[in-house]
Amino acid sequence: MIALVVALGSFATLFLLWRFYYFFRDPERLPAPGDDVLAPADGYVVYVHAVRAGEVPVAIKGRRSIPLEELTALSGIGGKGTLIGIFMTPASVHVNRAPIGGVIRQRVQRAANRNRSMVRVLTNLLVGRRPYAEDCLYLVENERNTIVIEGDRLTVAVTQIADAWVSNIVCRVAEGDTIERGARYGMIRFGSQADVFIPAGVPIQVLCREGERVRAGESVLARIEPDR
Repeated sequence: MIALVVALGSFATLFLLWRFYYFFRDPERLPAPGDDVLAPADGYVVYVHAVRAGEVPVAIKGRRSIPLEELTALSGIGGKGTLIGIFMTPASVHVNRAPIGGVIRQRVQRAANRNRSMVRVLTNLLVGRRPYAEDCLYLVENERNTIVIEGDRLTVAVTQIADAWVSNIVCRVAEGDTIERGARYGMIRFGSQADVFIPAGVPIQVLCREGERVRAGESVLARIEPDR
């Protein structure tokens, strides 16, 4: 009986430490110089998709492509580009950082009737089952907040996607604000995923791959090709 009480007490202590301290940690990050596209979140890359005009080819609902209007409308070029998804695990730092520096041109919040759980993608990562985001309906149904950052050479959209257990999405920038590359701009409380959409038009080299662990404000997702 005493052993059970001690075990329960230890579990409760560890949970409280995670809940009120570890989860909210916010370490300093030093971005490498240059204009490479940085990861907006800590976690694991779960997909790198080439986006067709107006649709993202995610394996959901009989492998049909799913339109994500907030991305296609914001790109300004018909929705073509590259979409990189980063899943944040319960052990990840959940502070989000700007992948490039520039001006916040748009911010779009999309509410949801009910947020779906991301347990499936976490399980797929743990067991190495690919594609990691297969049949994960949270990609198209959960609450989302998208900002568009216009830089000197490139414009990108960053989308925060809430998990079923998220209390709220925190975004501390507004349209017209200027943000530095790698600067903190928000977080997702108790969730979940951050996507980066890089519109076609400016030549880039994608440097990340599915399954790779990345760090917000430090890891390079894509490199802008030099002008010729």
